[in-house]
Amino acid sequence: QVPAPLIDQLVHVFAYDVDYTTRISPGDSMEIFHSIPDASDSEAGAPDVLFASLTLGGVTKRLYRFRSPDDNVVDYYDEAGKSAKKFLMRKPVSVARISSPFGWRVHPLLGYRRLHAGVDYATTRGTPIFAAGNGIVEKAGPSSGFGNLIELRHLNGYETLYGHQQGFAKGIKPGVRVHQGQIIGYVGSTGLSTGPHVHFEIRVNGQPVDPLRIRLPRGRVLEGDALKTFEQERARIDDLLGNPSSN
Repeated sequence: QVPAPLIDQLVHVFAYDVDYTTRISPGDSMEIFHSIPDASDSEAGAPDVLFASLTLGGVTKRLYRFRSPDDNVVDYYDEAGKSAKKFLMRKPVSVARISSPFGWRVHPLLGYRRLHAGVDYATTRGTPIFAAGNGIVEKAGPSSGFGNLIELRHLNGYETLYGHQQGFAKGIKPGVRVHQGQIIGYVGSTGLSTGPHVHFEIRVNGQPVDPLRIRLPRGRVLEGDALKTFEQERARIDDLLGNPSSN
């Protein structure tokens, strides 16, 4: 009975580290601490995840919601004040299964062996596709076997590609800046495709890499006064949860 807005938040909070196609195992668990908006206040908004703990395969990830005082940006951080975000997301759709991983394969339509330079995420036609990171749209249009393709250019020689789209989000065209998590298009089956999915690639200096294996740079690490303020907020939440201090 977790409200749908909280589920959406949790998907995004752990999207940088968790492969949601992995089967759960005995001992896996989740803990959620969230706000409860005042039902009498019409402007109260949706509930917010204040803390989330996810244990998978004996490894626990604990994340705290925190609004940094210097830039007023809300993010989720681990106990040490490191952002849950990475430079790029490994998966540009919320819910999907991997229908074809990175690596050499016999192409299902062309019939010969060649490198599959990305990961195919199969899901329902029309599912929103998110930008894996902040960047600039390099291409948004038809591209032979990729069908409707978007290419994004990120910092430090990184690029991401999203193929076989049904269509693009409003305003997406070359030269436009996008932010991480922004909807840029919708899953389709255009080009050389056997069913609705998004073909997702990460390239570094023009060379394709496995999105599921590449070590990605982390996001922000809190320091100075921001870190001290975060530690106070972390201690407050731990106290409310009855957890021992993280220090």
